[in-house]
Amino acid sequence: MRQTRGPNLAQKKAPINGPSLAASTLVEADEVVTLGERITRYGKAHKRTLAMLDYLRDLIPNNPLKDITGYVDPAIRAVSGLEGCGNYLHFREYYTVGKVRLHGASFCKIHLICPLCAIRRGAKALGAYLDRWDVIRKEDPKLKLYLLTLTVKNGEDLQERQTHLTSSLRHLMQSRHRYLGVSKRAPYTELSKALGGVYTLELTNKGNGWHPHAHMLLASYTEPSQTIISKEWENITGDSFIVDLRPIKGDLTEGFMEVFKYAVKFSDLSLEDNWKAYQVLKGKNLLNSFGIFRGVKVPENLLDEPLDNLPYWDRFYRFFDGVYQITGESPRIKV
Repeated sequence: MRQTRGPNLAQKKAPINGPSLAASTLVEADEVVTLGERITRYGKAHKRTLAMLDYLRDLIPNNPLKDITGYVDPAIRAVSGLEGCGNYLHFREYYTVGKVRLHGASFCKIHLICPLCAIRRGAKALGAYLDRWDVIRKEDPKLKLYLLTLTVKNGEDLQERQTHLTSSLRHLMQSRHRYLGVSKRAPYTELSKALGGVYTLELTNKGNGWHPHAHMLLASYTEPSQTIISKEWENITGDSFIVDLRPIKGDLTEGFMEVFKYAVKFSDLSLEDNWKAYQVLKGKNLLNSFGIFRGVKVPENLLDEPLDNLPYWDRFYRFFDGVYQITGESPRIKV
């Protein structure tokens, strides 16, 4: 069934003018004055983690072993990680400079079903790619950023739709690679205008089936043609022509936030859909880059970098009655 035209992504051309709520959670300001907002944000994320924990506990069978091979229900493995995640937060306030850093915490790193870990992971990725962009922009200030969204038709089978999206993206990347030098006879692809890019895979399900899509940030001297990309994408997918291309204007950080919000968007799903998505996507790489963005290393450590040789206060928080509450603080001078 062919997608019908009408009000859709392909008709939108307004530039990005503000981050979404999901994306804004990834901006980890380290000023003391914003610590309260940060604690509240983490508390809401941890409440969702606890809701997922309760949901998974109800799924665990009385006998966790499926058979004599030692197979353990995946819910049990997930529960063992979530149970200890986010129970405490240890901040250090460097009061002479008005900064605060997350110095210690328990993390499960199951970011697809744990919003707290998703926030921290997304913030780390956002920071790493922003740092790379700062270097790129200084070396070549004529480069501009464009946000490209590629969609595929909705479907009830998440595994099939996700495979369809990833294989189509692989085809698109291979076409660019061939045209740029591997094969002299390779056909032209509009994505070859981009010197590089970074993209993430995202999922939604709003009652009309699973909707996997990709947000791609492109660095290019000139704006690629949305019309040409749409035709190329339909030729690749066989069922999807809806794409959206728009320039990033104003604060370029907003474009990066739109891409990296994928890390926290899974918590927008119902608990049931979130768990289904986790089982399909676990172990898969949802963040990719190419060209001048290739090779960026996202830190595995979800804690903040300390400020060495500055005096600080220790602030300890525990999760009680649905919120993080401070349990004590003590001044300390680092020697």
